[in-house]
Amino acid sequence: MTHTALAICPHADDAAAFFGGTLAKFAAQGWRTILVRVTDDSTDSVGHTRDDTIAQNTIQLHTAATIMGVAEVVELGYPTDCMADVSEVDLREKFVRLFRFYRPYAVFSFDPFGIHEPNMDQIMVARAVEEAFWVSCFDLHYPQHLAEGLRPFSVCERWYFGRELPGANHVEDVTDYLNVKIDALCAHDWMMRNLVNQLRLQAETWGRRIPQLEAAIEGDLRPLLTQFLTMNASAVAARHHLGEGRMAEAFRLDRFGAFEEFFQTQGVPIEGAPEPPRREGLDVC
Repeated sequence: MTHTALAICPHADDAAAFFGGTLAKFAAQGWRTILVRVTDDSTDSVGHTRDDTIAQNTIQLHTAATIMGVAEVVELGYPTDCMADVSEVDLREKFVRLFRFYRPYAVFSFDPFGIHEPNMDQIMVARAVEEAFWVSCFDLHYPQHLAEGLRPFSVCERWYFGRELPGANHVEDVTDYLNVKIDALCAHDWMMRNLVNQLRLQAETWGRRIPQLEAAIEGDLRPLLTQFLTMNASAVAARHHLGEGRMAEAFRLDRFGAFEEFFQTQGVPIEGAPEPPRREGLDVC
């Protein structure tokens, strides 16, 4: 029996950009990894139609998922950049259903308590996921799930990621998987060209041009994306003293919260259950 990790991402490129190395590492270690895309990314391109953008971003998502070793991609299909108009309670039900169906040991999500997050899709999804962790345990929440044969379920590990994580308490060494992360992000060609164009437009307003951006928009994206990802992963590793040349991704990892010590000191193995992975920063026994 292997563990399952469920990654819930508002947009197609979130997994590769924020935790692609860790996701690839989990898959290489034998985890079953499931990637959920919440929106259709229908506007995330430059110079293309909406229909073509949806189609191409979906193709590129599946390419990136394959590169990272993802076993399954789940599409929820909400209109992109409109999650602020969606009922948080309705969205929560979708995530509770996913928890009860896939029964993941670990879930990756944007941190609802991260700071300086400008994207409302990410904020709304993070908030709904956070509450889904709670109510998925309740047998009185969504009785229609139980009628379908699903059962209440509680996720063990919550891997929160984000642009800035003041509460980061866990780093994952992804030195051996950084090239996989780069390959996966490069697979999101249309979305990355749109990102580079956004940066170009901002530089233009600033009164400057950046030759690297101009070269990447119409040419090869890989050198620029490699530079961005390597700089970030190197900085995370250095900040957490992993050693020279190491690359890392940072998370706020939560397992049992205030009950962590109680679980560790009182827990008795269940016969036949897989051995839980040890987590630096949490396991002390």
